[in-house]
Amino acid sequence: MDGTIPRRQLPAVLNGTATLAAEYGLRVANVFHAGDGNMHPLILFDANRPGELERAEALGGKILELCVAVGGTITGEHGVGREKINQMCVQFSSDELTFFHAVKAAFDPAGLLNPGKNVPTLHRCAEFGAMHVHHGELPFPELERF
Repeated sequence: MDGTIPRRQLPAVLNGTATLAAEYGLRVANVFHAGDGNMHPLILFDANRPGELERAEALGGKILELCVAVGGTITGEHGVGREKINQMCVQFSSDELTFFHAVKAAFDPAGLLNPGKNVPTLHRCAEFGAMHVHHGELPFPELERF
């Protein structure tokens, strides 16, 4: 995974990553090309140990959220896919996500290309907690929910 940060935030993000790694009980090898702010935290885990994969995924999400908190982004080189889709809800507003859906619809009107990847639905963001749901109703009811 990768996140991108302002270079001046490198010490804070490395310290924050170490703190998060300790909280999740996992080790992180920090691999990065700091000159352009790209972080590539390598989270070490054993998928054969119950719950460790889920902890590693959660830790990865928290590291990306840390990148956003210091003025960075959730990706610099490798795209979003499924691993980072929840953090799209942290980095982008509902208006921005709506715009992303419109651009995708312009090029993929039938929704055949990578459904559910790259651009989260607003429903997913509400579930992730970045969008407030009023009286059980989501905004933008005209948008398809997956």
